Amino acid sequence: MTRSRQGVPEKLRLAFLGGAVNSAVGRAHRDAIELDQKFDLVAGCFSRHDDINRETARQYRILPEHCHADFDTLLAKEAGNLDALVVLTPTQQHTKQVVTALEAGVSVICEKALAGSSAEARTIGGASANGRFLAVTYNYTGYPMLREIRSMVEHGIFGELQQIHIEMPQETFLRFRRDGTPMTPQDWRLHDGVVPTVSLDLGVHVHSLLYFLTQRKPEEVCATSQSFGNFPQVLDNVHALVRCAGGLHCSMWYGKTALGQRNGLRVRLYGSKASIEWHQEVPEVAYFYDRNGRKQILDRASPDIMIANDTRYERFKAGHPSGFIEAFANYYADLADALLQCKASPTRLPHPYVLGLEEAEEGLRLLEAIESSRLENRWVEIEPPGVRHSVADRIEIQAPQLAL
Repeated sequence: MTRSRQGVPEKLRLAFLGGAVNSAVGRAHRDAIELDQKFDLVAGCFSRHDDINRETARQYRILPEHCHADFDTLLAKEAGNLDALVVLTPTQQHTKQVVTALEAGVSVICEKALAGSSAEARTIGGASANGRFLAVTYNYTGYPMLREIRSMVEHGIFGELQQIHIEMPQETFLRFRRDGTPMTPQDWRLHDGVVPTVSLDLGVHVHSLLYFLTQRKPEEVCATSQSFGNFPQVLDNVHALVRCAGGLHCSMWYGKTALGQRNGLRVRLYGSKASIEWHQEVPEVAYFYDRNGRKQILDRASPDIMIANDTRYERFKAGHPSGFIEAFANYYADLADALLQCKASPTRLPHPYVLGLEEAEEGLRLLEAIESSRLENRWVEIEPPGVRHSVADRIEIQAPQLAL
């Protein structure tokens, strides 16, 4: 629905479902869409609580008549005025909301995880068959140095890929407040379904980075999970060994009970010729090692950089760090390009940096296999797309107490 006024393209028009000012993700999405000026937030239903909904609209500079009390009203009044709906509600609500929006003819940008199971993802896939745009926000892939590493993989810098280790430890389920009481997450995070919530929160990011950096599909997994924190009714720590296509071996660790880790996302990639290491808390640099014993620190000003020094990432020169919101904005800029491509041609080529239904379903099948491996105490094959009797079905039979 972008138009041009005196040669200046108008911004893509978005509405938020969820994402209130008191939510975990609302402000991050709001800030990210502003940074490159490709989007306008024009409407929303931000919270089921009227006072929070109206206050969010005020802070986000949304006209009162475009702040709606419920999702149905938002769709009824705004569908024809939007380029996309951004779904920022808890994961358990996504499937119904995404399907409803797609069937109403509205393109969707959905906060991860897209759904709670691969079966739900297939349901969404049926609704997206009408050609409407659907993407999932895996914002960590927006970091320029991770995009640099992906380019290095594509150019064969590391030789034959042998190992990748991806960690995403956090501490929030074991931390105390200043008064000595446990930090309390939102209620929906304290219930496990077919896929444990810790996997829907963190595991989807770990899988997205495996896919984004290597393009290798997971084929078999052996995993263990524990509950170490203040909330014994849910799992909060996961280790997994994953065998991937092409002989790549992957280890994953993610959880919320690693004291001292605010968000310890780390990637280590090893090949036959070289290796590289990247830490999310120091995202401007990567540490490169080759088989001649050289150690090199890479940043946006390094002479051999191919991607991370693109003009689009140079909001300010190297040495002035970019971070989480900037990475989020980079992903949103890709989403804008992909939306425009979709409008111009339904048979568009997929955008190299935008992840959607296919990647989300693959990640959910991996996470279901991780849970099945934990329950069965064995290596589990990851089922290919389209298999009706999924790992999730076996989990529901074996462990009905995990269902919501």
